[in-house]
Formats: sequence, structure tokens, C-alpha cells
Amino acid sequence: MKNYLIGIDLGGTKIYTAAADKEQNILAKIKTPTVSGINNVMSNIFDSIERAAKKASISPGQISRIGIGVPGPVDYEKGIVRICPNIPGWRNVPVKKLLAEKFPGAEIFVENDARAAGLAEARLGAGKGFNHVFYTTVSTGIGGGIILHGKVYHGADGAAGEVGHMRFADGGSFENNASGPALRRIFGINPEELKEKLKQGDPDAQRALDHLVHYLGIGLGNVATLLNPRVIVIGGGLSNLGGLLFTPLRKKIKENAFSISGRNIKIKKAQLKNESGLLGALELCR
Repeated sequence: MKNYLIGIDLGGTKIYTAAADKEQNILAKIKTPTVSGINNVMSNIFDSIERAAKKASISPGQISRIGIGVPGPVDYEKGIVRICPNIPGWRNVPVKKLLAEKFPGAEIFVENDARAAGLAEARLGAGKGFNHVFYTTVSTGIGGGIILHGKVYHGADGAAGEVGHMRFADGGSFENNASGPALRRIFGINPEELKEKLKQGDPDAQRALDHLVHYLGIGLGNVATLLNPRVIVIGGGLSNLGGLLFTPLRKKIKENAFSISGRNIKIKKAQLKNESGLLGALELCR
């Protein structure tokens, strides 16, 4: 019986794969290095699927659906990954076709990783119970996903939700102002150390946080005005600042949003942590 699912979270350094039953109960998880190049990465993806299936005591022939989230723009209908900036050699890769050839009979679903993570948060995590969800990840970059009534909204060309590429008045992008590398470039502070430095009263760390809140407040305030979501869910490494970030950010977003859009909006920390991409890949199979 073809009743089993595979979810794959493809990252720049690792491939995180799970096998699950038709009720989405995870039976096995596998981590595999990503390496580089189209053939090498696809070979490791195939291997990860087979290893996950074996660990779950199922055969590859019992797999009915495969969902994969990838770090880059995707033609989700054709299953073609346009480019993966953090995976060398990946451009216009027909992931759906390659997976279908390797695992004939299985339905294949290919999605951008931030949108897959957003889908998981909307259905299973911090956005559960809300029909209008905007998800953003604030980390090495800034990604986003619009989830309406439990489904990803893709837009005309599949690029809806790419909030990191919004521009500010000075010409800089959202991502270039409010990501982890931006804080390192502008303030010389390692994002992983920011929380501890804030607790120590470091003035540079406080300036970095104020900068982050300012730009996130403008960018997400504009998102609130444009989309009027009921909840904005924020994930990624910088969300681990917790209340140090979220308390001032909630106020700043409401200040920058149109009054009606900002009145009842909720700003929540993502709940699924490092599992969001993997769970989102499985949710693609639902």
C-alpha cells in the first residue's frame, strides 16, 4: 500500500528528511550533508529518502507523496528550482522531474523553504487557528510566506511573500538592513552573541537591537498595512532574542501599520523551531 510520506528540508549544509505515515506521524528522521552540485545534491537527497524509508521499515515503493522545501525561488507548478544561492551549481534544477524518475508513482511537491516553514507554523504552530497568517524568518536572510486559510499564496509568478527584497527609502533592502549579517556589518556584533551582550548592558548591542526593531517595525508594519494578516509569526535565529525583541517590536509594528490593520494584529514567535521546514515539507503532502 502506498500510504507513506516523505518530507525533505534542503538546507545549505544539510538535508533533513523524515518518513511519516498518512496521518503525518513521523516514523524516522535522517540528516545528510548537502555538498554541492546538482548531481551530488540530488544523489544525497535520494539516499536520504531511502535511508529514512529503511529506518521506518518501509520500502521506497510504498511512498505515495514527497514534499521538499528548498532555499530559493521555485516554479512550484513545474517543480523547478530557479536558483539556490547557498548551494553552488544549483540553477533551474527540475527537482520534481528528477524525484519522480527515481520514485515513480509518488506525487512530488516542491516549495520554497520559508513558505514551507510558514505553512507548518500556520497549521501546526504559532499561527494555528488563524486564517490570515504572514510568516517571516529573520536570520542569515529574511524570507517570508503568506498563508491564507491554511494554504500558501504564491502570487502570479510564485514569488509572493519575498519580504526580504522590499526596498526602503534609502534604496537598501529589508534583508540588507535587518538580517543577522546586517547587524554584523553595521555594528560588528555576532548575532549569536547579541542576547548575552544585551543582558550585560553592552551599548553597541543595544544600538544593534534598536536598529533591528526600527527596520523590522517599518518592514512588518508595511506588511500589516498591505496584507492585513491576523498574525505575523516570526522565526529564524534572531527570534531567539525573545522578549528583548518582541516587546518593543510589537509596539513599533503597530505604530507603522495603518490603524485598522494594526489594531488587532498579533505578533508571535514561531513555535516549531528547527523542525518547521521539515514539518512544512510533510504538510505539502497533505
